[in-house]
Amino acid sequence: MISRQGFTLTRADARRLLVRHHFRASSLATIVRRLGTIQYDPLAPVGTNPDLVLQARVSGYRQGEWQDAAYRRRLLVDGWDKQASLIQPEEWWAQAPFHRWFARRWYQRGVDVDSPEARNLVDQVERGGPATSLELGDQRADPALRGSWYGPKRSRHLLKALWDSGRLMTHHRIGGRHAYDLPERVLPQGAGMPDATQDDALQRLVVRRVQAAGLLRPTAAGAVWSLPCSRAERDRIAVRAIAAGELIELDVEGVRYWATPAALAVLDGVPGMSGFEEPEVRFLAPLDPLMWDRGGVAQLFGFDYVWEVYKPQAERRWGYYVLPVLWGERFVARFDAKCQQGTLTLLAWHWESDIQPARLPDGLPEALRQAARHFLDYLGATRLVLPRGLGREARRAWQESRIKT
Repeated sequence: MISRQGFTLTRADARRLLVRHHFRASSLATIVRRLGTIQYDPLAPVGTNPDLVLQARVSGYRQGEWQDAAYRRRLLVDGWDKQASLIQPEEWWAQAPFHRWFARRWYQRGVDVDSPEARNLVDQVERGGPATSLELGDQRADPALRGSWYGPKRSRHLLKALWDSGRLMTHHRIGGRHAYDLPERVLPQGAGMPDATQDDALQRLVVRRVQAAGLLRPTAAGAVWSLPCSRAERDRIAVRAIAAGELIELDVEGVRYWATPAALAVLDGVPGMSGFEEPEVRFLAPLDPLMWDRGGVAQLFGFDYVWEVYKPQAERRWGYYVLPVLWGERFVARFDAKCQQGTLTLLAWHWESDIQPARLPDGLPEALRQAARHFLDYLGATRLVLPRGLGREARRAWQESRIKT
């Protein structure tokens, strides 16, 4: 039961809220507004993280369409949130705390974004238009930078610092590489909020983090709450947001969560999600905002997820790039996959312990068949390689997914 007076939810309520918040049918533009931020990651064995986030939510989405949304339609721009992310251009003003924080951090490392060298790079972009690190600045290697994450070229470090501090933006990407331009030439008109204070910007960052997740524990891991302020400062800003009605504090069977009013409102009923429709299967991104707070996912869904992409192969239990499989309001499996030259290869499939592969629950085979068909279409894959461990019904569902109806 839901008690709005005390703002308490059962775990079943919370699961329903999250599924409705994240997966009710919507256009790409609506999903962008609903989430507010989508984490970017360049790894792409079955599409990048933005691809996977959007294919789980947008009917008919095809791999790579986020780039059209970002670099032609400007529904999204590259920025920094939890990590490198895609954000709405009209919220660029809220990036100011990140920009100041990064400028200080780079200065402490010997890179000054206000130096003549930095101004020369900005001038070069202003004169010549969008360009990558291959065309900008001194291309000579600095021996002191060999082995650095950003490579041995000092100009590349300086360009990254200028991007981090908001002096340059991503106009588009070329093979994943940033093509830098001036913010005023990338952002649509009206993207600024010149009268905003530091607290205003931090408040938007805190609320946006909760908004993207749907429900988020204040005690979630530090990586989930990566912000340009201390946790104490974040808590002060959250109190400010609660007082303003932008956040709501909830108790979910003894665990404290934050949510936005819009997320909580989905429990009152969503058109097209009456509770009687057949549950769908969805393949989620490892960095899907639903999966950010893995402790919260374990508490609410009983699903223990670990992303093992950076573990040595010998230490992996599940695989390299493992996608959670959600069926309705429960996680039923996870799988490791890659897609190359039109062939989708499922490297491993792991059912949850309460699923018997020899006899799947009623409705799951058909839901899996539909999800597999959508996934193949999203990837543009025409061939399929399946692993052991699927079980007869699931294997048939994947095989039949290639048959067009």
